[in-house]
Formats: sequence, C-alpha cells, structure tokens
Amino acid sequence: MTTLYRSLAYAGLLSLSALAHGAPAATAAGAGTAVVSMGYDTTRGMFFEPKELTVPVGTTVTFNNSDGSNHSVVFKDGPNSGRMKHHTTWTRTFTAPGSYPYECSIHGKAMSGVIIVK
Repeated sequence: MTTLYRSLAYAGLLSLSALAHGAPAATAAGAGTAVVSMGYDTTRGMFFEPKELTVPVGTTVTFNNSDGSNHSVVFKDGPNSGRMKHHTTWTRTFTAPGSYPYECSIHGKAMSGVIIVK
C-alpha cells in the first residue's frame, strides 16, 4: 500500500476494503475535513487522488502536493490555488451542494477531478 493510500485510509477517507477493490470514489464521513493528494506515477501519469470525492456541505478539502512537480487546483467558479510547489497544501471549504470540477492549470484535463457536495 502506498503512503498516499495509507494516509487516506488512516484519515478515514478510504477503507482498506475499498482500496483492495479499487473503489473509484471516496466519501468523507460527515462534514469536517477531507484530503486530495496530487502527484505523478508511471502507471497513471499526473493525478489527483481520489479523482472523485463526495462530501457533505461544510467540508473543508485540503489539496496536498506530494509530488516533485508544480501543480495547481483550478475551479471554474474559483477560488484557485495558484502554483503549488512540492510539499505545499491549499484548502477550500464547500458551503453549497453541487458538483465542482477542477483541473491542474499546468497539466490540463489529463489531471482533473471533481468534488461532489451533498
């Protein structure tokens, strides 16, 4: 299990059974906080993990750049992270239900994700 998955499982965002079965989306258990990591590996290329995250209204999502490359988090409705260097984080609190797609402005649609707020 990678450090990323271990961290997400420890944070309660992914269960070990979901990891074992390759679950495509994570769900945060109650308003509070959630984590999305960004990085690169030779299998997936540039990525956000989880790519799709469902959270309740009021959740603060922390985007964590654990990669050696610069990345960004850009939402169509703003606000945006700006350029994030290695080992930096940026947070956004989601106060209204909806679907919030985002992408890295540096790597484009190949590196994208969505936050679903219910």
